[in-house]
Amino acid sequence: MQDTKQSIFKAAKSFLSGTLISRFTGLLRDVAMAFAFGTSGAIAALMIAFRFSHMFRRLLGEGAFQMAFIPQFETLRKKSSKRAIYFFRSLTFTMSLLLLFLIIASCATLLSCYWSLDLSAGTKEILLLTTILMPGLFFICLYGLNSALLQCEQSYFTPSVAPVAFNCVWIIGTLSLMQLGATEAMPWLAGFIVLACAGQWMITLPQTIKIYKKHAALPSTIPQRSFFSGDVRKLIKPLTLSVIGVAATQINNTLDPIFARFADSEGPAFLWYAIRLQQFPIALFGIALSSAILPPLSRAIKNDNIEKYKSFLETAVRKSLLFMIPITFAYFVAGDTCVNLLFGHGDFGTDSVKATTICLLAYTCGLIPCALILILAPGFYALNNYRGPTVITSMSVLVNILLNATFVLYFNWGAASVALATSVSAWFNFTCLWLALQKEVGSFATVQIIKTLLKSLSTSFISVFMVLIVNTYFFNGNGVFAIFNGKNLRISHHFFEQLTRFLFEASAFGIPVVLMWLHEFKPSIFSFKKNTVVN
Repeated sequence: MQDTKQSIFKAAKSFLSGTLISRFTGLLRDVAMAFAFGTSGAIAALMIAFRFSHMFRRLLGEGAFQMAFIPQFETLRKKSSKRAIYFFRSLTFTMSLLLLFLIIASCATLLSCYWSLDLSAGTKEILLLTTILMPGLFFICLYGLNSALLQCEQSYFTPSVAPVAFNCVWIIGTLSLMQLGATEAMPWLAGFIVLACAGQWMITLPQTIKIYKKHAALPSTIPQRSFFSGDVRKLIKPLTLSVIGVAATQINNTLDPIFARFADSEGPAFLWYAIRLQQFPIALFGIALSSAILPPLSRAIKNDNIEKYKSFLETAVRKSLLFMIPITFAYFVAGDTCVNLLFGHGDFGTDSVKATTICLLAYTCGLIPCALILILAPGFYALNNYRGPTVITSMSVLVNILLNATFVLYFNWGAASVALATSVSAWFNFTCLWLALQKEVGSFATVQIIKTLLKSLSTSFISVFMVLIVNTYFFNGNGVFAIFNGKNLRISHHFFEQLTRFLFEASAFGIPVVLMWLHEFKPSIFSFKKNTVVN
């Protein structure tokens, strides 16, 4: 298969289209949760339990596992497609047994603590919900492995759209349980989430089986066993290094809601809803590019084409900046409008809107580096360099934990300071990755990147100015900055008013940005000359 910049962005568009659908249903899921249960302590407990139960998700299913699997699969496929698919089969069997052991051991430990230790009611609630959620880990990790195989086969839409099943089952559970009290409903909702994980995995099964049968039918004299084959054992070293880095991140993600709980009993809920909005553009553009770029980067390195490798990275960085810089400014100037439109209904009151908005703004400070990290990390993995990102990630996690402890326990800054610590550590992580990768392969920071940066910044400033004018003349200056002082602050919970303000602000901000994107991706629109064909 021939890799070009066009093929990468074609793959990214395919991933983006599926992700857009899944993220839209994800927003509907969170809207349903906010409407039905608000930001109560029981919801916060479920969100902490979800983080605990899925702590191994990025280790054994997504993230680290995919980053280690794809280069190894591409290496084996260059030798034999049948050997590569047998490697996938052996890894699936090995993973399944490992996950079953992990889930059984974890549930036994959690239940033992629940029944034998003298714990507070809130802690027991978290332990019970975590126990119920643990079986979902089996399905979500196997989904991640199937997704990695599909990406190697240049099939991006199916793995990106599969979370739609997850979100739909969660929404059904939420709506069917909303008549119950939040505390009573949470164990049942945890059961629905396990079913949601199974649904997401099942979406990828038909295409995975089809790919397996196609490759397994090829002739080969290489014997391969189904459990812990030699090729799987070769994955241990890169996977171990990847897992260490991702484990540090997952531990950090698990500690964040705990620090938020110290600051405010509803703090984890504020962070949950805020990070859903922060992750939306990252999932659409950052993860789409990251997922599409790793296989071509790996193939470029296997073919000793370092210039193509650097060209792919440089282009991905440029495109990411084109999207992430304007979205960052959009959240800063209209974050309260987005939060209020999506979540400001039912039990999600004015105070919840204000607190979630402040958390969103703190997360937004790290939106750009978070997206770029997703592009730079595959650059290391394609080089079979797992140690660099592991060390850098571990250092950034230590920075984050130190900042969390300082902001929450010493300064008492509240739940939003947890989000701010995450953003600061993201900038630290990105800076170290950028410098290390430049040292590894040479400079790929071209003049084009600087031009893209300036273009995005100037367009974003124009858009911000237009939104401020709209707020001044149509909404009495009642913009996002009023959140911090509360003066003349009016947060409407009438849907028509929420939608009207959103459309005004989105139009004012979006017109310059959309023109910039069209000029970048469809320059022929701005050309008044007739196209000529050169033979």
